[in-house]
Amino acid sequence: MRTVFFVLAAASCLATPAFAQEREAQIADKLNDPAVQDGITAAVSALAGIVLDTRVGSFAPYSDGRVRRGDTLRDVKRREDPGFERRLRRDTRRAVGTAGLVAGDMVSAAGAIAETTARLEAALAPLAGLGDLDSPRRDDRDDYDD
Repeated sequence: MRTVFFVLAAASCLATPAFAQEREAQIADKLNDPAVQDGITAAVSALAGIVLDTRVGSFAPYSDGRVRRGDTLRDVKRREDPGFERRLRRDTRRAVGTAGLVAGDMVSAAGAIAETTARLEAALAPLAGLGDLDSPRRDDRDDYDD
C-alpha cells in the first residue's frame, strides 16, 4: 500500500500545473523560432569569441609547438581546424533547435503525466480510507499483565 501512495506522490510531483505548462510551451515555441535560434547562436558565438580571444602566447615555451608567441586560443584552434568557428555556429543552432523539440516533447509529456495523475488520484481515493492510521498496531498495544 505504501508503494501505491509513493507512486501517486511521485506522479503528482511530476505533474506540471497548467500555468507552468503554458510557460514551457511558450519557451518551446520560442526555441523553435528560427529568429530566436539565430539570436541564441549569435550570443553563443559572441561568448565563444570572448574566450577565443584569450591570449595564450606566453605558454609557447611550455607547449608542444602548437602555441606560438602572440597567439590567442582562436589562432591555435584555427591552425588545428580552420573551419571550427563555422561548425561551432552550425552546431549551436542545431542544438538550440533540438532543445526546442525536446522542450515541446516535455510539455506534451507533462500533460500526459498530469492526466495520469488525476486518474490515479481518482482510482486511489476509495483506498485512502482503508488504512486507519489512528488504530493501534499489534506491537503498540499493551500486552503485559499487571
